Amino acid sequence: MAKNLIPEELEALIKEYLTDGVLTDKERQVILKKAVAMGLDRDEIDLYLDAQVQKIDQATDTAVRRQKGKQCPHCGVYVSQMTDKCPGCGQYITPEATKELEEILDKLEDALVSMKSWKDFDKNKAIVERYERKARMYYSNHPKVKALLAEVEGEKLKAESQIKSMKRKETITSIIKNKLVWLGLALVIGIVIAVIGFARGSLIGFLGVVMAMIGLIFLLAFVSQDLR
Repeated sequence: MAKNLIPEELEALIKEYLTDGVLTDKERQVILKKAVAMGLDRDEIDLYLDAQVQKIDQATDTAVRRQKGKQCPHCGVYVSQMTDKCPGCGQYITPEATKELEEILDKLEDALVSMKSWKDFDKNKAIVERYERKARMYYSNHPKVKALLAEVEGEKLKAESQIKSMKRKETITSIIKNKLVWLGLALVIGIVIAVIGFARGSLIGFLGVVMAMIGLIFLLAFVSQDLR
């Protein structure tokens, strides 16, 4: 909602409540109630309040960062804006290093999200390992890098275990669905039953012969069909 569409009276009330940088639930309800009484859309005013609170949060975060100074991309220590060499790890703080760290963190986080979906696992694993090497080589002391690398390593192990389990299930399912396997098994069992039955002089041997013949006929039928 455009700011100039909000009545001055309501805008003044919003500014008053946001003076301390915090908008309580009670203050929000008072503003929304007044907005509805003025004939304004409640949802639009609610979104406008969210946007104003977000602006304040961003401004506060920026001010805190400026007060602390810049952050060393190698170890995460905050140092003075005028300092080029980190007193914590002794590394030089350059715009290139900071930009590279941001790229590494972004790529690792993106690949981690993709890896958790288990899609294109090998591709995402290769991307992760590429940026892992860079991160460990140049920025391994940075706390955010440490935490992210630990999460990545855990997710890699979890995903690899899950994929192995899925492959085992697929193999078992494939075997179960394979008609040739079962027909071959029926043929072997039939032959065994026939041999044992005839050896004992039992009529069950004929049942084994019938079973073996049925298995053989269907087996040959499926094989010839696959060969065509």
